[in-house]
Amino acid sequence: MEASLRDMLKHGRKFERMNTEEPGVFIRMIPRFKSEPAYLAVEINPIGKDGFPINKIGVLIKSQSELEEIRAILSKKEIDKLLEAIERINSTHGGKER
Repeated sequence: MEASLRDMLKHGRKFERMNTEEPGVFIRMIPRFKSEPAYLAVEINPIGKDGFPINKIGVLIKSQSELEEIRAILSKKEIDKLLEAIERINSTHGGKER
């Protein structure tokens, strides 16, 4: 696995997405930007009914510490309440323009 990841980092195209064995989990090649070197990140992006990722770009995670922070945030009950409110508002909005 490490050899294919090293190859992707060295030869991958900008923002290239590589599948993993886990549905909804991908590897992304993030290109060099200013003084930051190119790097690989895990992308979390659920799969839709059509078999493709739901979003153009999912949640990118480049370190174990970032993953732990995201886990801590997602475990908060306030996130559930916030999403419930957003779903109610979106469902009553009906796609109308402002």
